Amino acid sequence: MVDKNPAATDFMLWPLVAGEMAMSASLFAARMLQIGLESADTAVAKYIELTEQEMKRAQKRESVKVE
Repeated sequence: MVDKNPAATDFMLWPLVAGEMAMSASLFAARMLQIGLESADTAVAKYIELTEQEMKRAQKRESVKVE
């Protein structure tokens, strides 16, 4: 008859639990990075759009002043 030690079983499962936790943490970090990059990309695109609009307004004001 073999006596199983529950502590030994838990000790054998620890690498699986730690691996799963590490994988979850890395997926979370990757998702946060992706969200940050998308936000930065959106902010840059909006900045470019607003800058172009301001340039068009300035050109329009100049053409009105010249006339």
